[in-house]
Amino acid sequence: MVNQYPNEILRDRIGEQKIILNDLLLLISPYCNRDPEFVKLCQDLYRIKDIYRDVRITYTAGDPITTEKDGGLVIEQTETSVVEMTDDQLNVIIETIKEIRNRLVLNI
Repeated sequence: MVNQYPNEILRDRIGEQKIILNDLLLLISPYCNRDPEFVKLCQDLYRIKDIYRDVRITYTAGDPITTEKDGGLVIEQTETSVVEMTDDQLNVIIETIKEIRNRLVLNI
Protein backbone atom coordinates (compact mmCIF):
# COMPACT_ATOMS: atom_id res chain seq x y z
CA MET A 1 0.00 0.00 0.00
CA VAL A 2 2.74 2.46 0.95
CA ASN A 3 4.46 1.84 -2.40
CA GLN A 4 1.31 2.69 -4.34
CA TYR A 5 0.26 5.61 -2.15
CA PRO A 6 3.36 7.09 -0.45
CA ASN A 7 2.28 8.60 2.83
CA GLU A 8 4.46 9.69 5.75
CA ILE A 9 1.90 8.63 8.36
CA LEU A 10 1.62 5.13 6.90
CA ARG A 11 5.39 4.92 6.66
CA ASP A 12 5.66 5.87 10.35
CA ARG A 13 3.07 3.23 11.31
CA ILE A 14 5.17 0.60 9.54
CA GLY A 15 8.24 1.75 11.48
CA GLU A 16 6.33 1.74 14.77
CA GLN A 17 5.50 -1.94 14.27
CA LYS A 18 8.98 -2.55 15.66
CA ILE A 19 7.51 -1.95 19.13
CA ILE A 20 4.57 -4.31 18.59
CA LEU A 21 6.91 -6.95 17.20
CA ASN A 22 9.05 -6.83 20.34
CA ASP A 23 5.92 -7.25 22.49
CA LEU A 24 4.75 -10.15 20.34
CA LEU A 25 8.11 -11.87 20.65
CA LEU A 26 7.95 -11.59 24.43
CA LEU A 27 4.55 -13.32 24.37
CA ILE A 28 5.43 -16.05 21.90
CA SER A 29 9.00 -16.87 22.96
CA PRO A 30 8.02 -19.50 25.58
CA TYR A 31 6.42 -21.54 22.78
CA CYS A 32 9.19 -21.21 20.20
CA ASN A 33 10.71 -24.64 20.90
CA ARG A 34 7.55 -26.61 21.65
CA ASP A 35 6.06 -27.18 18.22
CA PRO A 36 7.46 -27.20 14.65
CA GLU A 37 4.89 -24.59 13.56
CA PHE A 38 5.96 -22.25 16.36
CA VAL A 39 9.64 -22.83 15.55
CA LYS A 40 9.14 -21.55 12.01
CA LEU A 41 6.89 -18.69 13.13
CA CYS A 42 9.46 -17.60 15.70
CA GLN A 43 12.24 -17.78 13.11
CA ASP A 44 10.18 -15.55 10.85
CA LEU A 45 9.47 -13.05 13.63
CA TYR A 46 13.12 -12.91 14.68
CA ARG A 47 14.06 -12.41 11.04
CA ILE A 48 11.72 -9.41 10.90
CA LYS A 49 13.11 -8.13 14.21
CA ASP A 50 16.60 -8.23 12.76
CA ILE A 51 15.45 -6.10 9.81
CA TYR A 52 13.95 -3.54 12.21
CA ARG A 53 17.18 -3.39 14.27
CA ASP A 54 18.39 -0.10 12.76
CA VAL A 55 14.97 1.60 12.65
CA ARG A 56 15.01 4.31 15.34
CA ILE A 57 11.96 5.60 17.18
CA THR A 58 12.18 8.57 19.52
CA TYR A 59 9.39 9.93 21.68
CA THR A 60 8.60 13.39 22.96
CA ALA A 61 6.47 13.28 26.08
CA GLY A 62 3.37 15.41 26.29
CA ASP A 63 0.72 16.00 28.91
CA PRO A 64 -2.61 14.29 28.24
CA ILE A 65 -5.60 16.55 27.58
CA THR A 66 -8.85 15.61 29.28
CA THR A 67 -12.14 16.80 27.81
CA GLU A 68 -15.79 15.88 28.07
CA LYS A 69 -17.58 14.77 24.93
CA ASP A 70 -21.17 13.54 24.73
CA GLY A 71 -21.26 13.07 28.49
CA GLY A 72 -18.11 10.94 28.56
CA LEU A 73 -14.51 11.59 29.50
CA VAL A 74 -12.06 11.71 26.58
CA ILE A 75 -8.32 11.62 27.17
CA GLU A 76 -6.14 12.73 24.26
CA GLN A 77 -2.49 11.79 24.34
CA THR A 78 -0.16 14.53 23.14
CA GLU A 79 3.10 12.61 23.02
CA THR A 80 4.72 12.40 19.61
CA SER A 81 7.06 9.90 18.00
CA VAL A 82 9.61 10.26 15.25
CA VAL A 83 10.51 7.23 13.16
CA GLU A 84 13.91 7.23 11.47
CA MET A 85 13.85 4.69 8.64
CA THR A 86 15.56 4.81 5.27
CA ASP A 87 13.84 3.93 2.01
CA ASP A 88 16.07 0.86 1.76
CA GLN A 89 15.03 -0.30 5.24
CA LEU A 90 11.37 0.21 4.36
CA ASN A 91 11.74 -1.76 1.13
CA VAL A 92 13.47 -4.66 2.89
CA ILE A 93 10.70 -4.70 5.53
CA ILE A 94 8.01 -4.69 2.84
CA GLU A 95 9.61 -7.47 0.80
CA THR A 96 10.33 -9.68 3.82
CA ILE A 97 6.81 -9.29 5.21
CA LYS A 98 5.35 -10.01 1.77
CA GLU A 99 7.42 -13.17 1.44
CA ILE A 100 6.48 -14.44 4.91
CA ARG A 101 2.79 -13.51 4.51
CA ASN A 102 2.55 -15.24 1.15
CA ARG A 103 4.17 -18.39 2.54
CA LEU A 104 1.76 -18.43 5.50
CA VAL A 105 -1.34 -17.67 3.45
CA LEU A 106 -0.47 -20.03 0.62
CA ASN A 107 0.92 -22.63 3.08
CA ILE A 108 4.08 -23.21 1.06
